Amino acid sequence: MAESASAESATAQQRKSAHSPLTLKNKDQHKSPAVPQTPAPDTNDTREIASAAVAPAPAAGSRYGSLTEGPSAGAEVRPALPVTTAEPMVGAGDLQAVAEGNVVVEITIDESGNIVSKIVVQSLGPNIDAKVLAALENWHFRPATSDGVPIPSKQDVVYHFKPR
Repeated sequence: MAESASAESATAQQRKSAHSPLTLKNKDQHKSPAVPQTPAPDTNDTREIASAAVAPAPAAGSRYGSLTEGPSAGAEVRPALPVTTAEPMVGAGDLQAVAEGNVVVEITIDESGNIVSKIVVQSLGPNIDAKVLAALENWHFRPATSDGVPIPSKQDVVYHFKPR
C-alpha cells in the first residue's frame, strides 16, 4: 500500500510540475534556473492555435536568391559573347626567353560587336603582345545587351603561355 501511495504522490507531482518552470537540483540541492518548458498543447486551448495562424513561419530560402516568377528589379544585362575568334601565332622560339605567364588585354566592344579598343593590361614582351593584338583583329562578338538593346561593353581576354 505504501508503494501505491508514493506512486500517486509522484503522479500528482508530475502533473503539477508539467505546468511550472523546470528546475534542476544538484547534489548540493542548489536550484539552477532552466529554460521554461511550454506545456503540450491542450485540445481545449485555442490561444496557441490562434497565435500560430496570426504569425506564419518565415519564408524559406535566400532573400536574394533566384527569381522564380514576376518582374525583377532593374534591367536585364547580358554580356557580349564571342562569335568569331582566332589564336595568336606564337612559336616555340618566341617563348624561349619567357617564363610561363599570361597576356591580358582589355577590349572595348561596340553596339555592333566589333572591338574598338585594345589595351594590354599584362604583358609577356612586345613580340608576344603584338601577336596577341593581331589575333584580336579577327575577333567578332554578339554585343552585350540591356533589356534586349545592344550596348557597348568591356571585357578582358586572357592568353596563357607556357614554354615547352
